Amino acid sequence: MCIRDRGPGLGRARGTETFVRTLLERGRGIWPSLVIDADGLNILAGIEGWAEMVSAGTILTPHPGEMARLTGRSTGEIQADRVAVACSYAARWNVVIVLKGAYTVVAAPDGRAVLEPFANPGLATGGTGDVLAGTIVALRAQGMGAFEAAVAGAYLHGLAGELARAEMGAPGMAAGDVLAHLARAWQRL
Repeated sequence: MCIRDRGPGLGRARGTETFVRTLLERGRGIWPSLVIDADGLNILAGIEGWAEMVSAGTILTPHPGEMARLTGRSTGEIQADRVAVACSYAARWNVVIVLKGAYTVVAAPDGRAVLEPFANPGLATGGTGDVLAGTIVALRAQGMGAFEAAVAGAYLHGLAGELARAEMGAPGMAAGDVLAHLARAWQRL
């Protein structure tokens, strides 16, 4: 019997959008270290004027489908020029964007951008985005700047994914395998 069929996300239950909206409205300027992923991004996409509610230093970690919902563009348009899209919206929204996918793009509002060197299908497994977001949060909590934490977090996540793939192959990878290899990724740096 399956007791839980969802991940640890917020979900889209009634009241969740109200909670997120209230958090953003009351937290503007107080919580400059927000990292918004998954359901949080989907909720943002439904809030009119959300970009004015987030503090500078906020990090968004969308995959192309989530980025499409946030921008009102198609996934094909997002994929056609990932670097330009990430840079454009990072500047427009004054946030750091970690546009996930093969060769994840990290873009800052000031125009800096990094293309991560990893293209690992094992990192498309459910839950691996949670590992990425948690890695970025951990680096932010230690005092790294938003862009630097996003770049370093995405790199460590990608390297941990490569170490896991080398050990077990991409088809068998799970989010926990990426997490288990983060310490080795740190050691490699």
